[in-house]
Parts: sequence; C-alpha cells; structure tokens
Amino acid sequence: MSESVRNEGASKPAASRRAKAAAAEKLAKRAEKLRRDGDFDKSAELLVEAQALDPDNADAAWWLGDHAHSAGDIRTALKQFRRYLRLQPGDPEALHMISALGGRRKPKRASDGYVRDHFDAFAEHFDESLVGDLKYQAPRLLYDSVRKVRGGRKPRMDMLDLGCGTGLVGQRFQPMIRKLWGVDLSTEMAKRARKRGIYETVAVSEVTKYLKQTRRSFDLVTAADVLIYIGDLAPLFRGVRRVLNPGGLLAVSTEIRKGGDFKLTASGRYAHSLKYLKRTGRESGLVLVSDTTARLRYELGEAVPGTIAVFVRPA
Repeated sequence: MSESVRNEGASKPAASRRAKAAAAEKLAKRAEKLRRDGDFDKSAELLVEAQALDPDNADAAWWLGDHAHSAGDIRTALKQFRRYLRLQPGDPEALHMISALGGRRKPKRASDGYVRDHFDAFAEHFDESLVGDLKYQAPRLLYDSVRKVRGGRKPRMDMLDLGCGTGLVGQRFQPMIRKLWGVDLSTEMAKRARKRGIYETVAVSEVTKYLKQTRRSFDLVTAADVLIYIGDLAPLFRGVRRVLNPGGLLAVSTEIRKGGDFKLTASGRYAHSLKYLKRTGRESGLVLVSDTTARLRYELGEAVPGTIAVFVRPA
C-alpha cells in the first residue's frame, strides 16, 4: 500500500471526529439559545445529542450538570461536573459545585476564582435576571432594617458597599448616605457599578482583603448576598469592625441555617444560623441589634428565606 493511500486512510477517522465535534458545537449553541429563552427541557435534549457526538464537548458537560442540578439529580450533576473538570482541569466553578454536591471536601469559603468567574459571566444580565426574574429583595430589606435601627432624622452616612455588584444596594441607600464606596471581586460587575455614577470609587478586590488594607472609615457597611459565598465569617466581621466608626452599622443578608454554624449547601451557597451570626459578631466586637426573617428572592419557583441582620460597633 502506497504512503499516500495509508495517509488518506488514517485521516478519515480524524476528519470524522472533527465533523462530529463541529456538529456538537452547533447543537450546544442552539441549546444555549433555548436555555436563554426558558426552554430548558429542549435545551437538555440537544445537549445530550451534542455529548453523544462529542464526549469532549465541555459546554455540553457543564450545562447538563447544571440541568441535572436544577432537577435535583445530584448523581448525574456530579458526573457531568466531574467530566467538565476533566476537560477543563482546575476550573474553579466546577470544583466549587462538586464540593457543594458532596463530591469533595467543602471549603470554608468559595474561592476567589469561583466568585470572579461566576459574576463576570453573570454581569451582563445580572439586573434583568435578579430583579426581573428572581424578584430580588435584599437591597430594599437592608435599607428598611437600617432605617428602623437608626430611627428619626439622622445625619447622612459614609457607606461601604461590600460585594457591590452592579450597584443595586448603593442605589437604594442614596436617601441616607453622604458618600459611597464599593468593592467587588468581579471586574465586569465593578464596571457596571461605576456606570451608575454614585460611587466615589469601586475597587476590584476580595472583600476581606480590602477591609484589611483600606485606610478609610465608614458609618455604614453593607453586604447583600455576600455572606452566601463565605462560610467562616470571623475574618470578614473583624475586618468590618476595623473600618467602622464608633456607633457605625453593619447590615448583611444571609440564607438561613437551622442549627449548627454554617454549611455549604447543594445550591452552591452558604447558609448561616442566627446563633452563629450573633456569636461571631460579638467575638468580633459587633453587637447584633436587629434580625428579620424575609424572602430574599425566588429560585426555581421557590422562595429563598433569609436573615437580614444589623450590627453596631459600640461607641
């Protein structure tokens, strides 16, 4: 057999694999559009087809894992997230979700890489999805709780908005603040917060690191949907105590855990008990002065209950 014939024969399987990979990629893109349009079942069907054509299609693995996770099929979700991790070694989102689903040791906080990648990808549709689709309530709930704690007419405050996202919390607190600073780990989120024109600056940093390094002090620190990515709150609370003026307030939202201290749940978010919040605040030099149970948002059609807690640094 001539060399040219041998080469032609060898190239046929490779060409077939490339054709299947290209077809799988097209199916994955169609599935993405269907997912954005809310047709999750049809999207999943196309992803199954894509994976059958090309087992190495990373998008198919990730979104099939996400679909199974949403459906409560933890075994399949773990299988797909592990496949994705083999295709994308070291991926922080896959590592985090595998931990949340019990497939590896659960960390005391989400990694910086997970938070950064998650919110960089989410930033473009953040407001539309969170406020429009999920009926997000944390900014209003935090504002109402702080207003009740302060009572009456008070001087305007200098405020630090931890994990400021696109600026929804900062915007809500405008009636009671003098100056506003923000910090977020996601560059894309920080860009959108800056566009609101209400922040003095928006730093791109991990929040605990920022609290250790900033030379500013504040009358109010807020953290809406920040604690859900941090299990062990002691470093954060100590950092807040450092930057709060005497008599200053910390207002946070967190998902509810009954009993124990904190837990990384199958949702990929941390939940904290009120007892833990109170104790950690006290040990950090902050006193819990208000706690309210409320619906933070909806997820998969179900209300997500949370705690709105306000702490004070004693004068």
